[in-house]
Amino acid sequence: MKTNLKKTLGMATVTILFVTVLGYTYSRTKDFLEGPVLNISEPNNGVSMASALISVQGTSKNLAFLNIDGRKIFTDKEGNWSEKLLLHPGLNIIETRATDRFGRETKQILRIMHTDQPPPR
Repeated sequence: MKTNLKKTLGMATVTILFVTVLGYTYSRTKDFLEGPVLNISEPNNGVSMASALISVQGTSKNLAFLNIDGRKIFTDKEGNWSEKLLLHPGLNIIETRATDRFGRETKQILRIMHTDQPPPR
């Protein structure tokens, strides 16, 4: 009876230790496994703007490089970023790319219409 109890406790200890190590490893590497994350908070896709000067803003994480239309953008410690852009008259397509240190990338494309008149309400 004592040997069965010792075996059961030994197996339980090994199992708990294995699950703990596996959970810790996952928690430390999930950001690297996830790849770059890119969120654009402003402006919304498909909006019409009367002003030619706009501010594109968002947040990101797990990245090494951030580009808007091929131009490098810098983030703060929390991953927030902002960039001012001039719109051409008509339809503007703005491509934002985030690349992590392993070469994985994600991109978002904004389509913004620039008109001379403010949009109707």
